[in-house]
Amino acid sequence: MTKRRRGSPAPTPAGMRPRMRVLLTALAMLLPGLGLAVGALAYRWHVSSEADRLRAGGVPVTAYVSDRAGGGGRGSGIDRIEVSYLYGSKQYSTWIPCAGGTGCHRTPGPKMAVWVDPAAPEKFVAANGHTNGSLSFLMSWTAIPAGLVFAVLGGVGVVLVIRTRDDQWA
Repeated sequence: MTKRRRGSPAPTPAGMRPRMRVLLTALAMLLPGLGLAVGALAYRWHVSSEADRLRAGGVPVTAYVSDRAGGGGRGSGIDRIEVSYLYGSKQYSTWIPCAGGTGCHRTPGPKMAVWVDPAAPEKFVAANGHTNGSLSFLMSWTAIPAGLVFAVLGGVGVVLVIRTRDDQWA
């Protein structure tokens, strides 16, 4: 075992230079951050266009509100309702957000109109504007800024690595 001299740089794992470690860390923040921000925007666009398509060409069906959960206080989760409907002699049931960003102040009535996709009956848009995909974590408005923060931090790291010389990392 050789002793390291005082003041000499510490050995790096697997011979990786500090510059490369910083670059990999920056890329590990930049790429998922961009993916999260772009993915959340794209998913919101997809859900919105799916809702428009179903309002125009879906089959109107009466759904029943069978349960309500969440939204009771800070940190209690999304205020959501369970809707069930019958289409083509088959029962479908899923949870959707209760209302807009403020949630529901009371449980909606026992019935709700939904428009069902005849080709894929599990897909629908409810009268409150939410679809069967509205509870995805990508629908959270915080996903976009969180992704952008990580992307910016990673981008700054990449720029710093690119703009500095090798001899500054020793």
